[in-house]
Amino acid sequence: MVVTGAGQGLGRGIAAALAARGGHIAVLDINEASAADTVWMIKDAGGSAWSTRMDVTDEGEVGSAIGWAADTLGGIDLVVNAAGVLSVAPVVDLEAREWRRVLEVNATGAFLVSRAAARMMIEAGRPASIVSIGSIAGKIGEPGLAHYAASKFALVGFTQALARELAPHDITVNAVCPGVVITPMIEELSAQWQVSIDGMLAQQAIRRPQSAEDIALAIAFLHTCRSVTGQAINVDGGTVFC
Repeated sequence: MVVTGAGQGLGRGIAAALAARGGHIAVLDINEASAADTVWMIKDAGGSAWSTRMDVTDEGEVGSAIGWAADTLGGIDLVVNAAGVLSVAPVVDLEAREWRRVLEVNATGAFLVSRAAARMMIEAGRPASIVSIGSIAGKIGEPGLAHYAASKFALVGFTQALARELAPHDITVNAVCPGVVITPMIEELSAQWQVSIDGMLAQQAIRRPQSAEDIALAIAFLHTCRSVTGQAINVDGGTVFC
């Protein structure tokens, strides 16, 4: 199992939760030291993990890291695209370079990783899965998050198209869309957006934050249920339908 962006936050939590269920995890992150810390945490809990540095926006690094993961794990059966960035700015103040940065990491990064992994999965000829971490911002646009929403809406469309392409190879492609998971990213959003986390939770039907365990459970379901593909499943406490 490969988890990108697993050096901190939700990616780290997903990697740890999947390892606790017996997964052998390749931890990929642009911060090599943080990735190594995640491996230490997983091993300390009795799990199996290895790490290497990977910048999801660097095509060469992605190819090398995914190749390393396949060699280390003896093949890749699951890729979780969890690397992501976020910032807050109204469109009239948003700089083009920040628009490009967010799209490059959140959307192009998932494309590069998924493409590299899919090539190896097809060649291996075994059932496999790709799961990307979306967001409820990929379902409902919010002020100040136009660039982030654009990247996550793009991820949903990419998921649907890739699911159709890879279905003949028994490779499922899905997304999980969290709401409020308490991570440094959501704390940064709360500060920049000037909305308390309690205020965010007030928009949910189930007024508690989602956990990395919740997201990992959804990923595990999508990986094991071979008849589900092309979906972007909300794990958001009921935010989107409220």
